[in-house]
Amino acid sequence: MSARIFPIFFVLLLAGCAKSVYTDFDQQFPYQEIETYDIAAKSSTSPISLDDSRIERALEREMAIKGIEEAKVAPNVTLRYFVQPKTEAVAYGPSFSFGYGTGRFGARYETPVRIEERDYGQLVVEMVDNQSNQVVWRAVSKRKLTDSMTPSSKNEFINEQVKDMFANFPPSNGE
Repeated sequence: MSARIFPIFFVLLLAGCAKSVYTDFDQQFPYQEIETYDIAAKSSTSPISLDDSRIERALEREMAIKGIEEAKVAPNVTLRYFVQPKTEAVAYGPSFSFGYGTGRFGARYETPVRIEERDYGQLVVEMVDNQSNQVVWRAVSKRKLTDSMTPSSKNEFINEQVKDMFANFPPSNGE
């Protein structure tokens, strides 16, 4: 019995170790010198959405944990974020087939597979060096933010993803 459980446990362990975010960064940038930040303002014509507020609170919390202070005047870096729209094709429905054959005669029936497109978003956070106006750090969530999530699950999702994005910040050259 334990011989059957071990492979399942091993696969679950590996799945738990998989990163849910991807980060990329400029290896030459002096991240240890960052003392202040600001969050990029959305255009004044577009209202701040509920998800925007959740993301901004999560960013503020992670920056405070890292000891980086918010500054509206002359910050070292600007954090900008967006939810990148994505679409995936999902096949569903029965895929049942049967057949009969003898020699050169055969019959086969297969039910059609239905394909549905589902929309979701990927959270992206970028850090811009205000002196050079260059992106020096970028993190992308590999998980899906959907409209069907409840408000509490969206809160939890955004907090987890932003925390994972900044887990290894500031990056080292060997990261």
